[in-house]
Amino acid sequence: MLETNYKEVFALFFLLSVSFYNILTGFFLMVFGDKIVEKSRTYQIMDNLMTIDTWGFLFILSAVLILIAAFQETNAKFINMIFGGLIGAIVLFMYSAASSENAVTNLLPSRYALSGCFNLFVATIGGLELWKTKRKK
Repeated sequence: MLETNYKEVFALFFLLSVSFYNILTGFFLMVFGDKIVEKSRTYQIMDNLMTIDTWGFLFILSAVLILIAAFQETNAKFINMIFGGLIGAIVLFMYSAASSENAVTNLLPSRYALSGCFNLFVATIGGLELWKTKRKK
């Protein structure tokens, strides 16, 4: 790792941080989701769209795809970035919209939307890199 370019190290840590955020959120929703649905209007809104376990599964799926992409060296890396980033972005933007319904401040919905942007960035970079490799052939 000492011989690795610092930009590659930052890219790896960015992918890991996005992945760990998603896996932590998914784990929380799958383990504690049913308990908090009863107490939180945000989670009730989310539960009306799809079950809290489904939300958790989608977050974990996104996280696993991005985590795998962080350590791949082939074009499959970019495909995993695209799908992982898109899934993460969609569920985070929906999470942000649900949390803005009853938010006292816009801080939490803004944080979820920003995290969604990070996921969208991962998907976009994956798509651009895949497009570049296809264009070279």
